[in-house]
Formats: sequence, structure tokens, C-alpha cells
Amino acid sequence: MKYPQFLVKPVSNKYVARLTREIIHRFSPDDFFLKFMLQQINPLDSAAYALTFDFDFEKDIEAFPVLLDLLKEHNIKAGLAVIGKFVEKYPDIHKRAVNEGHEIINHSYTHPDNPHWAPNRYFNKLSHAEQKEEIEKAHEVYHRILGVESIGFRTPHYGNLHTESVYPILAELGYKYSSSTAACGYKGFGAPSVHSHGIIEIPTGCSLHFPLAIFDSWNMLRKNNPFLGDDDLFVKEFVETINVISKNKLFLTHYFDPYDIIKNNKIDRMLSKLSLIKTVLYRDLFS
Repeated sequence: MKYPQFLVKPVSNKYVARLTREIIHRFSPDDFFLKFMLQQINPLDSAAYALTFDFDFEKDIEAFPVLLDLLKEHNIKAGLAVIGKFVEKYPDIHKRAVNEGHEIINHSYTHPDNPHWAPNRYFNKLSHAEQKEEIEKAHEVYHRILGVESIGFRTPHYGNLHTESVYPILAELGYKYSSSTAACGYKGFGAPSVHSHGIIEIPTGCSLHFPLAIFDSWNMLRKNNPFLGDDDLFVKEFVETINVISKNKLFLTHYFDPYDIIKNNKIDRMLSKLSLIKTVLYRDLFS
């Protein structure tokens, strides 16, 4: 099927984006997924997948030990977007993650719009100084408690809460990348690309049958009218997506919520599939 250019290229207008998604997801989504992804410039020399997790809530911390056990069992390293306040409150589990080779991604100090510390604040509504403080204070916590220097940032709840103002802040702080956008709406077609101020944007990815939606547990399983609504279908979608990425030597990354992904053995089954493809950390792109 030959698609008009406005369907093949990422779109930003909300109405057009919604209409496009409905059309594509109903008709030949796998064909569109491949046409879309094949336009990327893969920064690596082979198929590669970057696995990341966002630790936004206490229940994510509760799932942390199980997740680390499974990652260790499958010998897979992951990027962990963690909150500075959680590192202060639960230093030992975060130290274990660092010691086992996982990457710490700056996810702000309090995670604005978070019920634990900042329920009535939104990152995109903070002043420039407040945004910088959130990023800088988290960075200091990672250095002081974990002994690491983060080089990447993910905006809390990213999507509509992500703002262009973070890029000059990240550049000023010496950061290398942001991972705060969705592949289906970003120019890189699922691969990292230079955004502004020298910062690389690494957009989180979609999936084979839902190429214009973020492939995560919220969209696929938990929101009202989820795209899948079934754990087995979720794992099946992941496996089939990885098959296409591997066959066509593409780059893809996803993020998942730890407390949700460990349920019903989902992550264990997904990690088994990842043993068949090269897995990388975001920081590997800069080494």
C-alpha cells in the first residue's frame, strides 16, 4: 500500500494525528510500521533495542527487586528513569541497580504531577529556573548517593508535559540526550536524532500493529478503552515487533512501568525474546 506523505511523516496537529491513527491502525498497520521505521537512520551497525523503565510511584519501587532479579537472570541491562526523592528514600535498591550495570536516567527530583511529592505541579508549567532546579537537584542526588553522572533526561509524564525549554537546560548541564517524545510524532522515525542545543532526542517507540501509539502498559492495557487490554496479547505484540526490528536491522526503544510489567510474568517472557537481539543502553550511543 502506498501512503500519502502526510501519513508517512510524523504529524503534530492533534486532529490530523487522531484521524491518521484511526485510519492506519484499522488498515495495514504492520505495513505502515515497516515503511515508517525504514526511514530511520540507525546509529548502530545492526538491529538494536534499548529497554527502559520509569519509576514514578511507590509500587514501582516495590517491584524493583523482582525486576532486577529478572534482568540479571536474562543478562540484560536497562535504562532506569528514577526520581531524586526516591533515590534519597530508597538508596540501597538504586545502588544495587547501578552496581549491576543499569543506567540512571534523570527523571527530575520530585516528578511534578506526582501524588507523593508534587501533586499540584506540572513540569511544563514550571518556570525555567524551577525546571532547571528539578533536573539539577536530581543530578546532584545521583552523584552524591549513587556515585554516577547522568547524561540523559526524561520529562516527567513526558508527552504534553514535555517542553522545548529543557534542551538549553540540558545543554548547560552537560547532558547528552533526552528521551521525552514519542516515535510516532517525532522526526527520527524511532531512531535518535539531534534536536536542539546539541541534545540528542531518543523517542520511545511504537509497535507493529499500533505504529501511531506509544507501546507501553498504560496505552495498551490500563487506560480507558486500551488498545489491547490483555497481557498475553501485549507480550505477543512485543515479540512480533522485535521480530521485525531484528529482521530489518532497525533501532527501537520502549519504556514500561515496573509494577505493571512484572504482573503475570509479562517481563520474563519479553526478556526471553530480547536474548535474540542486541540490547543497548542509551549511554552506549555516546561511547
